[in-house]
Amino acid sequence: MSSLTEEQRRRIEENRRKALEKRAAASKPAVSSSTLTNKNTNNSGTTQFSNPAPVKTFQAAKVTASNSNTNSSFKQSSSLNANQFPKAPENRAVPVNSQIANAFYGPTKTFPSKTVSSVGTGNYLQNGKSNSSNDIIKGTCVLISRQRFTVDVKFHKELIEVFKSIPNRLYDMQTKKWNFPVKDHDKLISLVKPLHSEVILAPLPKVILNVFKSAPATRTIEDVDLSRLDPFMLKTLLPFQKEGVQFAVKHNGRVLIADDMGLGKTIQAIAVANYYSNDWPLLVVTPSSVRYSWEESFHNWLPSLDRQEVSVINSGKDHIPNNKVVLMSYDLLTKMKDSILKRKFKMIIFDESHFLKNPKSARTKAAQDIMKQMNRIVMLTGTPALSRPIELFTQISALGYRGFLSYVEYGVRYCNGKQNTWGWDFSGSSNMEELQILLEEILMIRRLKSDVIKQLPDKFRQMVVLDPSLVSTKSKVLKAMYNKMQAEDLKGMERRGALLEYFHETGEVKLKAVCQYVVDLLEGEKKFVCFAHHQNVLNGICRAIEEKKVDHIRIDGSVSSEQRKKLCDKFQLNDKCQVAVLSITSANCGITLTAASLVVFAELFWNPGILTQAEDRTHRIGQENSVVVQYLVAKGTADDEIWPLVQRKLDILNKAGLSKDNFKSADTIVQEDSAQLHLEDFWGNINESLKDENDESFECEVPEKRAKIEL
Repeated sequence: MSSLTEEQRRRIEENRRKALEKRAAASKPAVSSSTLTNKNTNNSGTTQFSNPAPVKTFQAAKVTASNSNTNSSFKQSSSLNANQFPKAPENRAVPVNSQIANAFYGPTKTFPSKTVSSVGTGNYLQNGKSNSSNDIIKGTCVLISRQRFTVDVKFHKELIEVFKSIPNRLYDMQTKKWNFPVKDHDKLISLVKPLHSEVILAPLPKVILNVFKSAPATRTIEDVDLSRLDPFMLKTLLPFQKEGVQFAVKHNGRVLIADDMGLGKTIQAIAVANYYSNDWPLLVVTPSSVRYSWEESFHNWLPSLDRQEVSVINSGKDHIPNNKVVLMSYDLLTKMKDSILKRKFKMIIFDESHFLKNPKSARTKAAQDIMKQMNRIVMLTGTPALSRPIELFTQISALGYRGFLSYVEYGVRYCNGKQNTWGWDFSGSSNMEELQILLEEILMIRRLKSDVIKQLPDKFRQMVVLDPSLVSTKSKVLKAMYNKMQAEDLKGMERRGALLEYFHETGEVKLKAVCQYVVDLLEGEKKFVCFAHHQNVLNGICRAIEEKKVDHIRIDGSVSSEQRKKLCDKFQLNDKCQVAVLSITSANCGITLTAASLVVFAELFWNPGILTQAEDRTHRIGQENSVVVQYLVAKGTADDEIWPLVQRKLDILNKAGLSKDNFKSADTIVQEDSAQLHLEDFWGNINESLKDENDESFECEVPEKRAKIEL
């Protein structure tokens, strides 16, 4: 038996009847001949109508205007029917979207409204013909090559006839889109205008038309006389690197060099700086971990430059000297902005310029103030953020190309910009092909390894000098170990024990600098492999990566062969897994990690065979890129002895035809003291105490067989 009261049943039935009436009213094709009487007009600009007949009319129909002025065009009447709706204007101004309108149509035109909703069928009358704003077809012109653009639009019969009237039109069967020469752009837009009540076609931005209306089919970099460069520098540059320097000179020293990692952005930047040496003093801003590597690069590539003229700023308390070249970190750029402005630098190089991707950060704001006084600006990045193009805007705007898009215009066109309750959302991407074509024409040069692979060695090495301010070389323990190793009365196992202690302590004192370098690499969002020997160093690197919440794998002697396979597959197949942290002695063979083309050695090792085996985890069949190998060394540590030792051993093997590798080809080489004792003078056959603490095996690959390594 139902528990409902008679009153409840009555209310349910009444609600059901009202619902049926609303459904019947909504299904009517047009407003009935019954008159609609005006009820009220609220403060929001929304006029509401009601009808005393409850069944055959609408309960609450609304007309919303795009702005307050539009409301006045609606005359309130007690007998307003469908045939008496006022005509919608051909173009309605939408104040909130005025910047977009300027980007599409120029500052004197208006942007079609999308905020009209109407009574009845949702249509308003245009020239006596019913048409909805939602029915208007909207298309966009997008550049697809230096000379052609395509029209992204839905099918419209009259529009197709317009397309066919352009003599040089083409139809792409794959994309099902029409494309046209850029020189015919204005003609096409003019022919489409009469269809504005049914078709709206957003034209190409003015900056693209200005750049490409008369552009040749292929981009050519004009030859520039580079004879003013340092002779050694000029001789060292590879052909594609010379083109990079010529591109920068063609653009008056204001350029973004976005070559892939390992293609020599540093040497190109130094060459550009050398070309414009009349604009020195030169300021170089880098991640803190590579300041001293840049110092070594200046000494190596510009031997004509006095070594005393290059200085590195270590802290905000340092005085900026009157030297020709000054190097500092991004953090110090913020702290020392006023001092930098007083020094009146006229040229600046930003290494890893994606550090300036956030326009709200203190470093970016400081950089923008400093760049205002610069004649030449060279930006270097291997990751120009084309996947998140909004991060590139601050770098583009800093280079100061005239007539470029505003922030909002750029965000709408290339970042799939959308406006929500909290403002603009520019987190997406759109029209990426067009953006790259544009940037490569006006300010950016970008080559991938695959583009210049024939000019590159399959594998090349770099020695990276770690930031000495982060290396505790003044440690009493470290000094005592060094002195002990130099003692002449040590023999046999005592010598080897002293060396092992010195090597272990070196890993400890350079760990902070190593972690800082690894963290800087994470900013680039590229996969890389990081080798180390001691467990405390492996642990420290993993902690630094975890603090940045970056996915990674770790393989040392404690990892089973079955688990190794799973970890390697994860690194190879998962794009989000960015780093492989590996033990030099337990992961130098038997695994393949070709998903990365950068190998970083946080610690050295005295056996070059072990090192080259480790390098070849990425440099093997399946690798499509040239492999860059970086060795992180710290001055005043055991690295001073181990690095020259490795060079000499490989040189001997090369002369005997037993090795194809030569560490002397590394970009930076520590010059050894002729009076310095050689590390191998202390070295005899070493026992298994050298193995990683968790290593279960000390085997590695040898051609045609597997054998124990003899150190």
